[in-house]
Amino acid sequence: MKSRTQGMWWGTAIEAPDPGALARFYSELLGWPIGHEEPGTAILAAPEGSIFVVFQQAT
Repeated sequence: MKSRTQGMWWGTAIEAPDPGALARFYSELLGWPIGHEEPGTAILAAPEGSIFVVFQQAT
C-alpha cells in the first residue's frame, strides 16, 4: 500500500442500519470479498490500488 499524501482520496464510509448485509450486497455486486466484519462494521477488500469501502452502523 502506498503511503498517504495530502489530497489523496482513499475511499468512503457508508452508514447503514445493517452494515453486514449491505457489505454482502456490494461484495456480490463488485466481486470484492469482505475483508473484515465485526458487529457494526464491515470492510470490503478492494483490489490493490483501489479505494476502500467501509460500512458502519447508522446512529
